[in-house]
Amino acid sequence: MDDIHLKMKKKENYWYLDRGFDLTYVGASDKNLEFIKYEESLYDHLILLAPETDYYENDVGPKQIIDFIDRGGNVLLAANEKTGSTIQDLLYEFGSIVDEPGFNVFDNFVHNATTPDVLAIDKLETPISLDKLSAPVLYSGTAIKFKGKNPYSKPLLVAGPAAYSWDNSAVTKAPLVTGNNVVLVNTLQAVNNARIVMTGSTKMFSDKYVSSPVKVDDKTYKKSGNFEFISNISKWTFQEKKVLKVVSSKHHKVGETERPEYYTIKNNIHYEIEMSEYNDGVWQPFNATDVQLELIMLDPYIRITLKQQPITNPTSSTFAIDLMVPDHCGVFTFKVDYRRYGLSWILEKDVIAIHPLHYNEFPRFLGEGLPYYFGAFSMLGGFIIISILALYHEDEPKKNKTSAAPSKKEKESIAEKKKN
Repeated sequence: MDDIHLKMKKKENYWYLDRGFDLTYVGASDKNLEFIKYEESLYDHLILLAPETDYYENDVGPKQIIDFIDRGGNVLLAANEKTGSTIQDLLYEFGSIVDEPGFNVFDNFVHNATTPDVLAIDKLETPISLDKLSAPVLYSGTAIKFKGKNPYSKPLLVAGPAAYSWDNSAVTKAPLVTGNNVVLVNTLQAVNNARIVMTGSTKMFSDKYVSSPVKVDDKTYKKSGNFEFISNISKWTFQEKKVLKVVSSKHHKVGETERPEYYTIKNNIHYEIEMSEYNDGVWQPFNATDVQLELIMLDPYIRITLKQQPITNPTSSTFAIDLMVPDHCGVFTFKVDYRRYGLSWILEKDVIAIHPLHYNEFPRFLGEGLPYYFGAFSMLGGFIIISILALYHEDEPKKNKTSAAPSKKEKESIAEKKKN
């Protein structure tokens, strides 16, 4: 934190961290400022409340903070209308940009009636930690913009449709950032499940904003929703909520219990995975209807939704399915890749070979081959019948219809007989 916030640490209660954390306060100009030592992270989480500082001691900058995140560290940072170059460069690494120095967010329609220059936001854009707010959140600060599309980043709190970002001078031209493009609080969940929350206001953390009454239109609230909001986003950031883990996963043939060395094509198998969700210090069963299993060999051959089984364990839930392995031999990967924003990513893999049938495992007769079987046997039967007819059939002797002409002697004997 910068010198201003370091001096205020005794005044501010930092109530949103009153959950058993071992806090270490280090100034941006402190010579002991470092996050990593001997290739190990010195802290689990990092809170950056030095938005106006351009230079951090020991050359600490975006590179060191990114390295801290790559090692699994979580970061909660706050900017303001005077954000220095270090935080600007860091936000740029996250795919975000703070508005120009001196610019604040204004909304002439949605603001706190008691303090018109303070926005009162009562809707969450991405409900990652809580579903809705019981009271509006007070916000006074700069806007955060996206420099491009980032699938790992989602806005959590955005301004209303009439909001705009401008300095304290009169508005003479159309503001560059208006409406729902004015992001107030942004979140990012990295591939390694590290979590980052970025906000453009340091004042929203103050006791003044937490205890301040809110009046929007005809509704009046005794206290703002800052306490509820910041408590929940800090829990999400510091891995106290919405954390998933795989307790176990297994697969085997139907009717067996042990994992085989390989499967044979068209084997009926059973797959199950046991998952838990961590919320507020307790591991509990994870409920979902969209957990899917993929059988992959370069491309998915099977993608099927797992069915949640009746809960028998107070700390976990089981998702299972019975299926037939593909009619294709090769090395397959059983993969559960569950990615839902706000929850930690789940990636569970197991590789196993699928063999073709052995020579003695092929079926002797196939229903699809009946026409060919009929043709072969009919030809064999016809050959046998023809052979029998050829072997045992005897032709009748032919009768002489005409006799040969009589010789001269025969004619003379016939003539003598006629004379007598």
